[in-house]
Amino acid sequence: MFRYKGNTKGNAILQVLTAIAVMSISFYFLSTYVIAQRKQIVKTKNVVNLKFAVNSALDYVVFGIRQKYCFDDNTLLQNTTSCDWKHAGNVERLVMSDEQLQSLQAMVAAGTSIGPYDSLSTLRLDTIQRTLKFPVSSAHPLFPVVNSLKRVVDEMTGKEIPVKGISVTISRPENSGYLPKAGREVYVVAKVSLIDSGGVVIQIGSEPISVTSRLAIYPRELGSFALVLPGDLHMDKDWMASQVKAGDVMFHKYPDKKTIGTSAGMVFKSPVFVNGNIYLAKDTGNASTSNYSATTFADRVYMGNGWILNPDNSPYAPVSQGALPDRFWADSRVFGGFLRGIENDGLRDLGLDVLSGASSGSNGNEYNLNEICANLNLKSTELDSMEASNVKAALQDSSDGNEAYSRYRINLTNYNTFYAQKNALPAPTTYSKSGNAWKEVVNYSVNNNGKLTGAIASVEFGYGDGDEKKTFSMEMTKNGSFSLKPPVLNDQLYSNNKNEIIKQQKIISESSTISRENTAELAVLSSKIQAAQTEVDKVQDKLDIALNREKEPEVVVKPTVTPTATATASATATATATASPTATVSPTISPTATVAPTPTATASPSETVTPPSGGWYSQAEVDKLKAELATAKATLKKWQDQRDALEKADNTNTASIKDAQKVIESLSTYQSAYEKAKNAPPEIAVDLNKVYSWSGKEYKDRIDVEITSDDFQNLIDSKGNRISKFYVRFKMYDGTYYNSQPIRSTADANHLTGFLNFTVDSSGRITRPTMLSATSGTAGTEDDQSADMAARCEEYYNMINSQSFGAANWGVSFSSNTRKSWNFAGVTGSVTTDPILAEKKWTSNDTKFGVFSIVKNCIITKDVTFVTGFYTCDNLTIETRTQPLRIIGTFIIGKNMRVAPEAIKAGIVWSSIYWPQATPELRSRLILAPYTEPTNVAKCDKLPSPIWHPMPSIQETADRMACNVISLRAKADPFKWTAVDPDCGIPPGATQTVPTCKRRIYHYYVVEQAREGAGI
Repeated sequence: MFRYKGNTKGNAILQVLTAIAVMSISFYFLSTYVIAQRKQIVKTKNVVNLKFAVNSALDYVVFGIRQKYCFDDNTLLQNTTSCDWKHAGNVERLVMSDEQLQSLQAMVAAGTSIGPYDSLSTLRLDTIQRTLKFPVSSAHPLFPVVNSLKRVVDEMTGKEIPVKGISVTISRPENSGYLPKAGREVYVVAKVSLIDSGGVVIQIGSEPISVTSRLAIYPRELGSFALVLPGDLHMDKDWMASQVKAGDVMFHKYPDKKTIGTSAGMVFKSPVFVNGNIYLAKDTGNASTSNYSATTFADRVYMGNGWILNPDNSPYAPVSQGALPDRFWADSRVFGGFLRGIENDGLRDLGLDVLSGASSGSNGNEYNLNEICANLNLKSTELDSMEASNVKAALQDSSDGNEAYSRYRINLTNYNTFYAQKNALPAPTTYSKSGNAWKEVVNYSVNNNGKLTGAIASVEFGYGDGDEKKTFSMEMTKNGSFSLKPPVLNDQLYSNNKNEIIKQQKIISESSTISRENTAELAVLSSKIQAAQTEVDKVQDKLDIALNREKEPEVVVKPTVTPTATATASATATATATASPTATVSPTISPTATVAPTPTATASPSETVTPPSGGWYSQAEVDKLKAELATAKATLKKWQDQRDALEKADNTNTASIKDAQKVIESLSTYQSAYEKAKNAPPEIAVDLNKVYSWSGKEYKDRIDVEITSDDFQNLIDSKGNRISKFYVRFKMYDGTYYNSQPIRSTADANHLTGFLNFTVDSSGRITRPTMLSATSGTAGTEDDQSADMAARCEEYYNMINSQSFGAANWGVSFSSNTRKSWNFAGVTGSVTTDPILAEKKWTSNDTKFGVFSIVKNCIITKDVTFVTGFYTCDNLTIETRTQPLRIIGTFIIGKNMRVAPEAIKAGIVWSSIYWPQATPELRSRLILAPYTEPTNVAKCDKLPSPIWHPMPSIQETADRMACNVISLRAKADPFKWTAVDPDCGIPPGATQTVPTCKRRIYHYYVVEQAREGAGI
């Protein structure tokens, strides 16, 4: 049976078309999915980068508000040199409270100078609008932010979105007058946006990319601190150690954490202020071998102008990069930790320096102080300024200029500073045009103190020219060093030279032997030539005699004489012609041989002729002698030819000896240099060292460089020729470099590059340069060194309390009279006595809130467990104890503080009056109690009207005040100041006796209440 299958070809085509349609639809949806996923990935990446950028920028702005910057439109967005009441970016004008504004207006009305301003009505700003322009230097705090924005790309095209700047707006909210206030607080809104080259805010979708922060700003009163220290805080020393400098305080260092057992030690529940550095004990990475200071800062630590340092003055860093237990301050092995972090004011409190004796203060109006430091900030972080700076060097040691050791101070001009690069330190690189020996150099050592990054300079050692040029380059950190023995020894060349010298010596030996043999043979030949010459001369003489004899006369024949005679004569003539091949015969027969055809004759046959004594001329004899002469001459020539050939060979042999001697002499130059270099190889060492100021702070604009070059008389090239010149090149890195490459493509490749060019004579004496040169081999040019701006700025920072106005632009500085301004409260005595009180010794617990300022010696004895009050003490001592100690209040230390180790073990809890738990503690001791019923503390929690009541009674108001720490704040006005540098005092040189006050807020607490973003 056959079955009908129909048109199978048509079915197959339909199936294929159906499959293609299904696959096309699948690819469409799949491609759509892939594109959507790609968009999402790009968008997610963008969001991460944008969030990082705008939030970091906002953090920087908040910090600037806290520091009272003058924001500007540039690549810095920071202080300028004209920060005064006229500056439209002055934060202090924006955050000015009503009280401050009224005080300034009153000062102007009284004729007091407050600095340049346009109008009192516009003195306070409502808004600051500024733009941070790109690019920025790598030294700028926002550089990582700007750098990350290079990775922001369009979701569709994948191309980079051209983010060209960050827009910053800081303003007082329109309803700020209606916001709740308890005093001098101010509310501010800060907004940060990303903009393109046209200044338009960049959007993602329909939302602009921005972040907004709402800030509450209020004065940082001294009474909010538990402890105020005038200098450095050392937690790396014994409590009785001598002060390093005035105002330093030591918190005792225990052998390890186990020493204090379960004790919490000394705990600060409120902020602590340290005017200088904080030193921590060396962290070994092991708690059992690390020293420990049993001090815990549970609240924030504020620093004037200092660093967290190791005992050796190097910056503190955890043992590991984020590994346990090095993630948080609370995990520290060397102290209790900074549990709420650290904040640096960037300037010292000059009043504290006056109290400690470290400074005498500022003398009155000095409008230019801030200009110097603001200029330093500008030029150390602004690209154009940094690119305009140079690197300079000056020889520091005082030797005679020909020593192997040299020390140079290298510094950057134009206020510029070094910037440690973030890329990994590369391996040293070498260059040699003439061969591979230098490239294989291993005879060097590098010490960058274990650092993997942080190069501040590229250092190159080099010598030689053309084919003989060789260089060794490496990246160096601060305190980095390297030593190098240049690979001048070529063992293969030395061996080849040695073999060649042996070969040439053999040539000389063999040639000398041949020369001696030739000399002997020449002597023999000389004798033979002499004998042959004698024989030639002898034969020649005989021949001459024979030729000069007379010829025998002809006989006269009669006519009867037959022609036979003629025939004979003819025959004789013929015979003579053929007798000797050397003779020359005339073809004409001489007349004597001619016979006349006539019978006439001249003699008769009977005539007789007498021959001469030597006989008649004989042709035969002549022929014979001529033959003998020819033989003698041939012999002479033979010996002469042999002599000439031998002399020629001897000359060639002599030339070979001379050539060999020259070769040996040439090779011996290298061999000798090689042997000297092998016994005393040349070596160079370069060591970079940090430079510190008198206060122990590291300078950022200079380093000391030590260069040691030994046995450089043995520095040779590949041919053994002595090298008389070498150089050390420095290429310094500042904020114009990132990862060791210029940020701008248009930057000068030789920016901050200079050469120290040395020369060395054959004895090894080195002539050192006194300064850097532009290129290797050129002399340096005189140029003034830049001023010691870092030191000057540090000095001025120590003399100011506002980076916005400087030391005295708000009227006057009272810092020089700090002790007079603070010497105001004692039990007895007059304010004319400094200090007003010699001693305040606690022997029992406080029952009242004390106010004493200034006390020479404050002593808390072992039986006291509770102390409260505001105190300014030149010296504070907490004696040995076995009971815990509780302190509520503020201690300002003028000179020194000592806490016995046993007292720390017993436990000390220290807070200001504003710590929340302080209020119930003070109430429990009846220090805070209702004004109307001092013994009924319970009433404090049962006052009849709420705190927000619009019309409280006078009695309730008095009770509410007396029940809270606000009442204690009113007991001492100076503790409401925001710096020890006085707000009130008598101007220097003034004749007035009544103090005046500026009502100026130097420092603020900036509290971020909310942060919200748009577009991200």
